[in-house]
Amino acid sequence: MKRSTTKGEQVRDRMSRSVISVTSDDTLETAIDLLARKKVRELPVVEKGRLIGIVTDRDLREVAPSYPLFRDTEEIRQHLKRLKVANAMTIDPLVINPEAPLGEAAEMLLRYQIGSLPVVENHKVVGILSVSDILKAYIEQNRGCSDEA
Repeated sequence: MKRSTTKGEQVRDRMSRSVISVTSDDTLETAIDLLARKKVRELPVVEKGRLIGIVTDRDLREVAPSYPLFRDTEEIRQHLKRLKVANAMTIDPLVINPEAPLGEAAEMLLRYQIGSLPVVENHKVVGILSVSDILKAYIEQNRGCSDEA
């Protein structure tokens, strides 16, 4: 059976280069709005061009208030305007270099049960690699493979 893999590909070949980020001083309201509008699940937290953390939809669910605590939506929004990304972010997140093999990134995502890795070069975020990016690579490389030896 002929099979193709992502062997030989580097992270830079599959990463998304348009990275949407926030700062630690941004409000949780801003982060939640960005996640929803941009349809992403994680946002790198950047200060002076350097990665200092990551905030995920899961992080925000843990610190965002649940509806029974507040009387109305406006009260929730006011609360989220007072909280900062610094209150929810993971400091020193796992990262990967753009030159790393794609398989290494896949192993990290699986081992640590995370949805994406910031791609960092010289302390700057140059991209983000998600599980979806790796799945796309696998599907594209295996499309058209036959059962012939």
